[in-house]
Order: sequence, then C-alpha cells, then structure tokens
Amino acid sequence: MSGIRRSEVWAGLVRLPAGLRFLLATSFFMPLASFMVLPFLGILLHERLGMAMGTVGLLLGVTSFLQFSGALGGGLVAERIGLKKSMVAGLTVRTSGFALFAAGLSVPQLAVPAVLLTALGDALYSPANKAYLVGEVSEEHRPVLLSVNNSALSTGMALGTLISGLLIARLPLLVFSVVTVMFAAATLLHAVILPRGLTATRPRDGGSGDWTKAFFTPPALVALVTAYIFWFFQNYLGVFVTAGHSPAVYSLAIVLNSALVILGQPPAARWIGRLRYSTAILIAFPALTLGLLAFARPGVGFLLAGTVLISVGEGVIFLKNELEALRAVPGRPALAVGSQRLALGIGSFTSGVVGGQLYAFAQSGGGAEHFWRYAALQGLLATALLVVVTRARPARRRESVPAVHTPSSEWSGS
Repeated sequence: MSGIRRSEVWAGLVRLPAGLRFLLATSFFMPLASFMVLPFLGILLHERLGMAMGTVGLLLGVTSFLQFSGALGGGLVAERIGLKKSMVAGLTVRTSGFALFAAGLSVPQLAVPAVLLTALGDALYSPANKAYLVGEVSEEHRPVLLSVNNSALSTGMALGTLISGLLIARLPLLVFSVVTVMFAAATLLHAVILPRGLTATRPRDGGSGDWTKAFFTPPALVALVTAYIFWFFQNYLGVFVTAGHSPAVYSLAIVLNSALVILGQPPAARWIGRLRYSTAILIAFPALTLGLLAFARPGVGFLLAGTVLISVGEGVIFLKNELEALRAVPGRPALAVGSQRLALGIGSFTSGVVGGQLYAFAQSGGGAEHFWRYAALQGLLATALLVVVTRARPARRRESVPAVHTPSSEWSGS
C-alpha cells in the first residue's frame, strides 16, 4: 500500500493558510464539546427529566434524521448565502440549543426544542465547513485534507465522551455550561478569523434547487448502503458483546476501531484517492462482510479480528465515497456534502430499524450470533450490487475545482 508518512502530513498541515488550520483545529474541539453531551442525552432525558423511554427514542430518532437529512438543505443554504455566513449561523443556532438545554435541566419543557436546535445547527454548519475545506486545495490534495479532518472529528468525539463520562452524572449543569461557552467562543472565532471574501459556491447551472443532481448519483447510493451495513456494527456490537463479556471488552473493541481509523487513514489517504471506485468497494465491502462474520465466532480473538476488518473497510470506503461525491457534482461541494449526509442518515436509520428486527429474529432462532451471519450475507449482496453500479456509470472527466485562495503547492506532502 503506497501512502505518505505521518511527518509529511504534519509538514503539509503547517504550510496551510490560517483559515484552514483554524477549521481543522475546530474539527477536533467542536466534537469534543458536542460529545460531552450527545451520548448522554437519552440518560438525561429519561432519568433526570423523567421523559418516557418511548418519547426519548422518538425524539432522538427525529433529531438524528433532522441532523442528517437537514444537511441537504444546509448545503443549499450555503450556496445561497455563502459558506462563512452559513457556518456562523449554524454555530449560533447550535450554541442556542446547548444554552437552552442547560436551562432545561430546571425546566424540562425546554429540552425538546433544545435538542432539535442542536441538530438543526449541525445541519447548517457541516456542509459549509467541508465545502470550504475542499475548496481551498486542489483535487490532488483533497484525500489527505479530508482524512485529517475526519481523524480530528473522531478523536474529539472519543475524548469528549471520555471526559464527560466522569462528570455529567454528578455535574450536568457545569458540563452544559462549559459546552455552551465553547460553542459561543467557536462562533465568535469563525466570524473573526475566516476571511470576509468567503462567499457562496455558485452553482454552474444557475440555480441551487436541482438537488437531485447530487442525491441520485452512485456516491449517494454507496453512502446509503455503506451506512446500512456499517451501522449493524455501530448499533448492535455493544448489546452482543456485553451479553457474554464485561463492558471492558466492548470498550477495547471500540478504542481499537477508533485508533485504527484515526491513525491509519491519513497516511493511506492518497492511495485511497487513486483507487478506482469499484476497486475501493471490492476492498472495503469484503472487509466489512468478513468482519461481521467474525463476530459470529466465539472468543475475544475473533471479536478483535472482526473489529480490525471493519476498521479497514470503514477507513477506505467513507473517504473514497466523499471524494467521489465531490466529483459527481463539480463546483458544488456544499451540496455534495449535504447529499452524502442525507444518504448516510437514511442508511443508518434503516439499519437501526431492520437490525432490531433481525436481532430479535436471531435470538428467537437459536442465538444472537446468527444476527452477524444475516448481516454478513447482506454485505455480500451489497458488494455485488455496488460493483455493478459503479462500473456501469458513464465515464466522467475528473474536474478539479480551482482553489479559492490557496495554490495546491501549499500542501506539499507529496
């Protein structure tokens, strides 16, 4: 596998313009703040605010769907009003949501609009944020930049959950207050640091309403199917593992998964970027399928081996698909990102619904390990489907969106 050394990635980061370095830093600090709260919302809503679990599940489901599907609208808004304005607006809304939730610890009626505001703010912010990142460098350097951004996000999420887990049960008001201040500071810094000239990404066809050009494409289908398969691992591994092992074993698997993707994807990013789309699928989906199948075997060794395979598939296909989505809608990165998030939201939602039924069926049919065999069979079928779709698509000239401010030579990791 050809790639680049971590030292070269770091050297390239140092030479990026201040605006890009700032956004990469916020890609760590904002999920750090968010995940001091988000993983514990269900517990807080049920145990502290007395909300029925059925209502909690409905609220969290609507929130997740709004956060993902709303990103398509967020991409269109970014094209209309500009990337900087969209990011600042999204952060303002999200800050309001966390502040309202802090007040909602004493007034439970405020909790529902607070949760919805945090999701809406993310839907506005994320497409504009990533559109700015990829618009600042040439297509050649996108894989490394996106992979570093993804690694920063994953690291922030993991550390935020760890830090808050020690505090939120005892001092929830303190946690929410700190998170609100962090997001308020991020909003102000975005308004001050990002250049004033950061305006809308004008669609080439003269209008921003034709979102079907972004959504009904092979990358959107691949994103949907990838999320559907991958979220079997995300949603159900914990239930399965803790039924026969201590929670520490499950934690070990999750830490291993995060570490492999965070540390492994950036050095391999350029290699992933050069892969044919169908080749990436033939690497990623068999890895996901074999990983799911490994979970059906008893023993911690198979659990960890399956986690490694899942991590390989995840690291390859999520990055490759982002790159292909940007190529599918040249000149409209915010819309491309929004369509990807919508597809991921549909896929993860469907995986949760179908997976729950499959898990119950497996338990009633002789053992929960059969669930992983059912999931692996779907992974095998998905591999065949997606290879056909990506190989059959018409050849498209790979257009590179010119850098807005920065010549590609400023990223010199090659």
